[in-house]
Amino acid sequence: METRGLGDRWLTGDAIEGVLFARHDPVTIVYGPNSGESASVLLLMGIRPQPTYLVEFASGGGTIRLRQDELRAAG
Repeated sequence: METRGLGDRWLTGDAIEGVLFARHDPVTIVYGPNSGESASVLLLMGIRPQPTYLVEFASGGGTIRLRQDELRAAG
């Protein structure tokens, strides 16, 4: 019987349907006042209505919560 929650599964690297980014993935913010900033994914905060992540700015300027459609894979 599966007892781990969705967040635990994500943290250990399990693929979650509809979730594009994994922990520590480098991303670029593509929407809003921080558009163009580089960041790194820290946590999956939720998946409905779409995946939402806590990301840390690469500049060390703190963290922000963003929806998946506000991010793209860096590189």
